[in-house]
Amino acid sequence: MKTLLLNNAYAYCEAVCREASTTFYSSFSALQIEKRKAVHAVYALCRWVDDIVDGDEEPNVNHTPFLEAATNQRQALVEEIHVGKTPVLPAEEHRQRLMALTEIRMKLGQVYEQTITANDHPIFIALQDVVARYPIKLNDFETVLEGMEDDLYPVQNQSWDELRSYCYKVASAVGLILIEIYGYEDRAARLHAIDLGIQMQLINVLRDINEDMERGRVYLPEEVLESHNISVEMLKQENIAQSLAWRSFMVEYLEVIKRHQSSASLLFGYLDARARVQPEIMADAYASILSEIVRRSGDVFSQPVRLSTWRKAMFALRLSLRKLRARYFA
Repeated sequence: MKTLLLNNAYAYCEAVCREASTTFYSSFSALQIEKRKAVHAVYALCRWVDDIVDGDEEPNVNHTPFLEAATNQRQALVEEIHVGKTPVLPAEEHRQRLMALTEIRMKLGQVYEQTITANDHPIFIALQDVVARYPIKLNDFETVLEGMEDDLYPVQNQSWDELRSYCYKVASAVGLILIEIYGYEDRAARLHAIDLGIQMQLINVLRDINEDMERGRVYLPEEVLESHNISVEMLKQENIAQSLAWRSFMVEYLEVIKRHQSSASLLFGYLDARARVQPEIMADAYASILSEIVRRSGDVFSQPVRLSTWRKAMFALRLSLRKLRARYFA
C-alpha cells in the first residue's frame, strides 16, 4: 500500500488517540515510533467501537444484502447469549449499532486477509499494516467486539466470574493485543496482561457506576451485593455510600482488585525498558483513581471520581522520569 496513504491512516489514528485521552496518548510516547503508531491504530479501533455502542457516534454503514445477512446471523448468536433480555435501544437503533459492529468484524477479517484497499476506513488501512508486522491474534479483536455487543443489552452480572468475564472481553483482550506489539519472550506475560486488564476494568466499574446505571448497566455482581445486604435498587439511594453494608462490600471489592494487581505488576518484568513504560504509567493512573476512591471511603456516588490537578502533575512527572530511564537503559 502506498506510503502516503498509510502515513495518513496512521496520522488519523494518532489524532483519535490524542483527542480521546491525554493520559493514554501521553503514555504511548515512550514507545519506539513504529510500535507507537501500531498502538495508536489499536486504540483508535477500540475508541471507535466503544463510541458506537455508547451512542457517541452515529453508525454509518453501507447496507448491502451480504451485510444484512451477516447481521441477521450475528443477531441470532447474541440472542442466544442474552436469552430473555430485550436490547437497551429501540429495535431499529439496536440493529444499526449491531450492524456497524458486524461490519467492523467483517473488515477485521479482511485486515487479516490483507485485502483492505485505499477506499476503506483509515483505521483498517493502518491495522492491515500492524497485523503484518506483529503476531496479533484475530480472536483478541473479536473478543473486544463481543464485549461491545454485551453492552447493547441490559447488564447485570451475577457473580465475580461474570464480572471478570466482561473485564476480560473489554480490557484484557486489548492488553493481549498490545503486548504482541510491545514484544515479550515468555508466554507467562500474557497471563499477567490479562490480570492487568481485569484490575483496570474493575476500577473503571467503580468509577463509572452512576453513568453506567443511567445506561441500564450494573456491572457489580448481584450475588456479592446481596451477600452484603445490598440490592441493585439500593445503589440509587442517597447516602448508600455511608452505609455499613456498602463499606463491607467495598472491603471485599478492594481485596479482589488487590489480588489482580499483584499478578498484573509482574507483567512489567517481561517487557523491555521502553515497552513497559506505557503499562506502568496506566497502572499508576488507575492506582491513583483507586486511591481517590479509598480516600472518599468508597463514595463513588455523590460526585464523579476525577484526579486532582496535583495528581495529574505527578502523573506527568512520573511519565517524564520513566521515559528518561527507558532511553538510558534501552
